[in-house]
Amino acid sequence: MRREKRGGKNLIEMPVFPEISFTLGWRSRTDIQTIEAILNEIKQIPWAVNPKIWFGINLLTKNIDVRPGEMRMIKEKDINLESGYILISRPKEGLKDFGKYAYLDENDIYLIRSMPTGMPFMYFFRHQKGQSGIKAGDQFGPKYFKVWWDKACKGLGVQGVGLYGGTKHTVATALGQLLTPKEKKRGGTGSRTNKAFDRYF
Repeated sequence: MRREKRGGKNLIEMPVFPEISFTLGWRSRTDIQTIEAILNEIKQIPWAVNPKIWFGINLLTKNIDVRPGEMRMIKEKDINLESGYILISRPKEGLKDFGKYAYLDENDIYLIRSMPTGMPFMYFFRHQKGQSGIKAGDQFGPKYFKVWWDKACKGLGVQGVGLYGGTKHTVATALGQLLTPKEKKRGGTGSRTNKAFDRYF
């Protein structure tokens, strides 16, 4: 124990905390070519089931500031095709004043336009008809993107690469080999600076 002093007087006894050293772990990553192969595999497996499975995972690789849990919370009203972005209205960081965005390219916009439109309050990532045990119109479950990512990895023989590390951290690492931090911030990925991103970048 040690005593905190002020003006020569003992105020309170404070414990002495030991210093603990630690090393942060790294998520398993892969490379851009493997991501492309996984996306192609996902596109082949469930395309007839629901093209939004592939579309959501593909968006995660292009908008690495967006988490899978945030992606599934997107509603129809959050999508702005004219301006080419999706508002992430409930980001993990809070960001109530200005929100967070997933950016869309021309192919994304074309694909969304080809899909049936729901009411503004409906979740965009929702199930279609024809799946046993699943109610059409229900929101994707918390692990639904991961389930299909893992199936594709298994089909390709890719081991130990999860959805989060395989999208967010793999792309951040690849960007770090090509761009400076300033260039990356101007590059339209939508990512904000944070310690986790900086480690992989």
